Amino acid sequence: MVEATGSRSARMLLTNARADRVISSIKLNIDDSEHQRYVDYYVNTCPWRLELAEKPKGQLYSSYLDFRCRQPEFYRTEFFNDWARDQDIHHGICGTVFSQGASKVQLLVQRTRGQGHYTRAEVEQVNQFLPHVRQALRLEQIHADMQGRANASVMASEARPMPFLLLDQQGKLVYVSPRCEPLLRQPDMGCHKGQLKFREPAVQQRFQAAFDRVLCAGQSLVAREQLVHIRRDRRVSFSCFLSPIYPAFNDAALWAGTAYVAVHIYDPEQVMAVDHNCLMQLFALTESEARVAGDIALGLDPQMIALRDGRSAHTVRAQLKAVFTKMRCNRQNQLAALVLQSPAVRWR
Repeated sequence: MVEATGSRSARMLLTNARADRVISSIKLNIDDSEHQRYVDYYVNTCPWRLELAEKPKGQLYSSYLDFRCRQPEFYRTEFFNDWARDQDIHHGICGTVFSQGASKVQLLVQRTRGQGHYTRAEVEQVNQFLPHVRQALRLEQIHADMQGRANASVMASEARPMPFLLLDQQGKLVYVSPRCEPLLRQPDMGCHKGQLKFREPAVQQRFQAAFDRVLCAGQSLVAREQLVHIRRDRRVSFSCFLSPIYPAFNDAALWAGTAYVAVHIYDPEQVMAVDHNCLMQLFALTESEARVAGDIALGLDPQMIALRDGRSAHTVRAQLKAVFTKMRCNRQNQLAALVLQSPAVRWR
């Protein structure tokens, strides 16, 4: 778009609903430090900003033709004198091109003084292209959400060898591990309208408070785990471990990564076993390698395995190294996650 319109630069901002806070952004032909200054402060000093919120969404508007702030007045603003002038930014087209829920996407394209303002014909030509921009943004958002959930699920599965589920920041269930599905069918805990619900109101309140604390800890970048115990009538209690999950995301992408809350569930009534023959077939392991892989998934370390079986720790580590190679991983928690997500696990 910058090349097609003979422009200097462009930026796309993902903002909150009021468009007074930039969540993430992408840009072209803008110095990194100057763009950061713009995002941190000068975005809200732009003289067209307030009026833009009043204009219909879905199209761009010329700063020269469509706003009350005329060019001589623009040259007297803080925005121009403290930021735009040094960038040789004199003219622009801008607008809200996409909105969903509590966020908006605004597109801004700029020209230098020598390039001149955007004519009405040029603005209309750009606006004819905007439906394609909206469709691309919609697809990118869907892909970012799917990738975020997938990454968060992998991270949660590696964090603990336990059944787990994932909640988004609104408390909606976005993933349930296969071994967690039976736990949601018991009387004390289940899923209702996409939310995790407990039979006892007091338990629901404790869980919600723990959920809120985890999210607050995530916003302050302090990963604090919360624990909620759930009592059952005439049965052993079970426990929920809540922890924040921050999936990696592409810094160059507009849609920033979101935090999730992983809920690992420990139920003493569940007994896990590993089918070594299944592991051998799945990953081409020998019988001894499959036993080592299964023991790691059950929480044992090489030293414990060696002591239990009367073997040297060196032998066990050599077998573990072979398992790493065949299963294409390099850490014990990764190995445990692969085993626990495989059909070789049996719950009794």
